[in-house]
Amino acid sequence: MAIHPNPQSILQESLVEMYLVAKYCIEFRKDTNIWPAPGCYGYPAALLLLSIADSVGSYVIDTKETRSHFDILKRADYYNLSISDDDITAIYTKYRNLLTHNSVMATEAVLNIGNHNDPVFETKNNRPFLNFVPFLEKTREVLINFLSNSNQIVTNSKQLQDILRK
Repeated sequence: MAIHPNPQSILQESLVEMYLVAKYCIEFRKDTNIWPAPGCYGYPAALLLLSIADSVGSYVIDTKETRSHFDILKRADYYNLSISDDDITAIYTKYRNLLTHNSVMATEAVLNIGNHNDPVFETKNNRPFLNFVPFLEKTREVLINFLSNSNQIVTNSKQLQDILRK
């Protein structure tokens, strides 16, 4: 943690920290003798990865409507996921909103560690799956792209103007 001269500088640190903590959460394996459910620290990992997408989308998409920030998931120059608007709405409502505001997610929604070749988001048997390993990999690529251009992107965004008014 450091003192920063502007929001652009803070983003260089905060987004990387969020990514690294999400990576730790995904790589960690719970001791099944202690934890009732096996796996990784899925809820904080999902919250962090979705927050990164929301943050990047808030500067690139540049609208006050939070749901629109998640359109970054379809943008070819960022996540480039082959998903529909309905899928993005499902990610936003069934995962992001509920995790952020209520520390739960929709009961049919699944968090999965996944593998490198899995899609980030898929539907199986009418259940949405968010796969962490490919989501983490995509997020790394997105952050490299976004952070290398963030000074210009953020400086020219309406989002920065709103932040500076606070």
